[in-house]
Amino acid sequence: MMKRFFQRIKQKEEDPAQPPVLTVAFGDSVTQGVMEYGRLFPEGVYHRLFQTALEKRFGEATFSTLNAGVSGSAATQALSRLERDVIRHHPDLVLLAFGLNDCLEGPGNLSQFSESLRTICAAVRSKTSSDLIILTPPFMAHRLDESKIHPKHRGVVASSIVRAQCEGFLDVYADELRSIACSEEAILADVHALWGSLKAEGIDTDTYLCNGLNHPNEKGQKMICNVLLESIPQLND
Repeated sequence: MMKRFFQRIKQKEEDPAQPPVLTVAFGDSVTQGVMEYGRLFPEGVYHRLFQTALEKRFGEATFSTLNAGVSGSAATQALSRLERDVIRHHPDLVLLAFGLNDCLEGPGNLSQFSESLRTICAAVRSKTSSDLIILTPPFMAHRLDESKIHPKHRGVVASSIVRAQCEGFLDVYADELRSIACSEEAILADVHALWGSLKAEGIDTDTYLCNGLNHPNEKGQKMICNVLLESIPQLND
């Protein structure tokens, strides 16, 4: 796994004229870097932190990351922008991060979600030489904190998010992502498992949400980056 990615790093280290090693982060608002309502945090989003870590590790290589996160995006919707946002760039690594919006429709949407993710994986495999990492989503809110929730998201939106978290819908989608990563022979960055372990230790994971719903704060974004780094065996030898 990750043969292409590390091959490109070596090429760039040996030949500065080579283009930067390119990662495309394909996902929803968490990938886009949305924090509180109306605020983006591009320098602190997990894939930008990932790039910074790589730059420190491989001092003679240069890296570039394309942020293809779209707020509100579900996997099925993302299919329409796959060619534009991912394939045509011929990346060396693709990060897939969906599930937060998909799970709001409940378990009945699971088969469509799975089919869409597998279609994305197949297209990346057949149309590029990219390596692939699938991320499971972080937790969403277990309760409503009106002091953090923007008025636009109160009511049905907020309630559906809490329901998806508390009734286990999000867990089901995280499990499906684990299954997809296994069958597609992609690396799994199991962010959901980390947040689950924190909850098991008695930590209130809602405190890692800056919008009171589903957007990790700065510490939460760093946690996602750390899971991503730890998921790649070559970085942990």
